[in-house]
Amino acid sequence: MNQEVSIVVNNVGKIYNLYEKASDRLREIIPFSRKTYHKEYSALEGVSFEVKAGETFGIIGSNGAGKSTLLKLITGVAKPTGGSIQVLGKVSALLELGAGFNMDYTGIQNIYLNGTMMGYKRCEMEPKVKQVMAFADIGDFIYQPVKTYSSGMFARLAFAVAINVEPDILIVDEALSVGDVFFQNKCYRKFEELREKGTTVIFVSHDIASVKQMCTRVLWLDQGRQKMLGESVEVCNAYSNSIKDKGFFVNKEATAMYQRKDIRKIYYPPLSYSKESLLNDSVIIKCAFFKDLQDSIVTELECGKTYTFVQVFESHRRIEKCISGFVMETPKGLWVINCNSSIYGKKTPFSVSASSITCVEFTFTLPHILKGNYIVGTAVSEGEIENFTVLTWLYQVMNITIINQWANSAVIDIDPKIEILTVNESEK
Repeated sequence: MNQEVSIVVNNVGKIYNLYEKASDRLREIIPFSRKTYHKEYSALEGVSFEVKAGETFGIIGSNGAGKSTLLKLITGVAKPTGGSIQVLGKVSALLELGAGFNMDYTGIQNIYLNGTMMGYKRCEMEPKVKQVMAFADIGDFIYQPVKTYSSGMFARLAFAVAINVEPDILIVDEALSVGDVFFQNKCYRKFEELREKGTTVIFVSHDIASVKQMCTRVLWLDQGRQKMLGESVEVCNAYSNSIKDKGFFVNKEATAMYQRKDIRKIYYPPLSYSKESLLNDSVIIKCAFFKDLQDSIVTELECGKTYTFVQVFESHRRIEKCISGFVMETPKGLWVINCNSSIYGKKTPFSVSASSITCVEFTFTLPHILKGNYIVGTAVSEGEIENFTVLTWLYQVMNITIINQWANSAVIDIDPKIEILTVNESEK
């Protein structure tokens, strides 16, 4: 194997035999038995890729796509039915947090136990124990049997053991969902440290934003087949779009371009929304989109530039106190912008008559927020800002991309006034 490559997967397939009853397995192995009692299930077929040494490689796909099966083959937990897998280096895998732990052992004893399972001698584990203890940060519980741990403490210790034994290859399967936000942040920083040291990381997650952030290349599996392999952002965007296409339904009445002059004759751009949306037959949001200063509909917004969010809704009843607005959130669900007509602009609800079409426009300059992909929702409510009822809320009406040309180090960039005062030692 090329020394610059850590993992080579060549045309790998995995077939499982499925039995209706446990006794059918025994019947099938009886000598001279010619009857087949199982059905074959192809979990993987024709998967091929290479992972370079020091690379952070992502694997994505829906449930049942074959991700966990592939990881089991790479780690040697299972054997492929066809093809070959070559792995160069010591592997630490987080397939199931705490797998291999002895519940009657203390935390300290389990640290040594896992080190032994990875091939380390006790003397080699001595300097690593303090690192694991500091990373897990569970206090004196480290000296208690792990069967007394809460699920959070157990996960923290298991993660700390796997990530601090300095493997050549680290395999992580949905492990970053454990612990509080501070522990998750610590894990991400540890990943960056391992990457700088040249550790190869295989990262499997349903959190597409994290995959984009951490991985250079990504493999997309779909029903056991290799759907796409390539640069992280490209593959993740294609996967996200496929989910949206499957999970959304389209208002077929929405047909074309926005014409502001007469809202009764608007030619609506297509509108889609997730099935979790709150619908109302009496208040129907007809379209929602962003436009630039040239009145062109856009899905890419650049920080520092001015845009207008347009919402058009039809009401079959009178709304005495109406509130219109939109939300922009990260793929993880963090609200970055929450804008409505009672917080900004009018500051008070407005009235809507029955059998009417209303167009609400929110014109704003996009602040310097973190570049990347965001999800937009829009709603129409009734009442005051302190006490209102949502009439219609369309979730995930669009994905937009934020472009930030400035130094982009956090969720929001600020432009502070900075003063610096320096006093030389001689002036004291």
